[in-house]
Amino acid sequence: MKNFIWDFDGTLYDTYPVMMDALMQALQDFKVEAERHQVYEMIKAESIRYLIEQQNLPEDSFNRVFHQYENQILKDSFPFSDAKQTLENLKLRGGRHFIVTHRTVEATWKLLKRDFLDNLIEDIIGSDSGYPRKPDPTSLNALIKNYGLDRKETIMIGDRKLDIEAGENAQIATCFYNRDHLDTQVNATYTITHLKEISSLFHQ
Repeated sequence: MKNFIWDFDGTLYDTYPVMMDALMQALQDFKVEAERHQVYEMIKAESIRYLIEQQNLPEDSFNRVFHQYENQILKDSFPFSDAKQTLENLKLRGGRHFIVTHRTVEATWKLLKRDFLDNLIEDIIGSDSGYPRKPDPTSLNALIKNYGLDRKETIMIGDRKLDIEAGENAQIATCFYNRDHLDTQVNATYTITHLKEISSLFHQ
């Protein structure tokens, strides 16, 4: 495997604690009572959009409030401890790294540059890139086309079902990062609980 398309939140970066703080504050502002662990399990299994739909919230205004809170504390989010070494090991073997995220491209590059990971990533597709959200495969297909990637040598890595479904829809291999050992039914090509496991999976 030579081409690695990564999700960002909860896969390369441990942003969920900050995301959850912001999300719970936004829910409180919208008078929604919910248990933190139940909200976490819901957005991990599905998405924040799914949560919004289940609570019948106005998507645009809720997202605006949520992201305002999140942006205030995003500086407290950092990559997982084995993210840099994993990216470096794979790149040393000829691997190429790309990111598809719901964050804006600029915000994602900003964090990567702060943590000296930007030189390991070739390109980012974000929420402002004009593509439909995952699990729609359009963003992945764009990377495959733009960089001439061989689908048989390309894998999508993410921590949620929608990441895996996006990879399946793009007809590439998938890797489910189940760090929390959640009982989520995900039909991935591979399942890991630590990022460093990816290096041993693709040792050639």
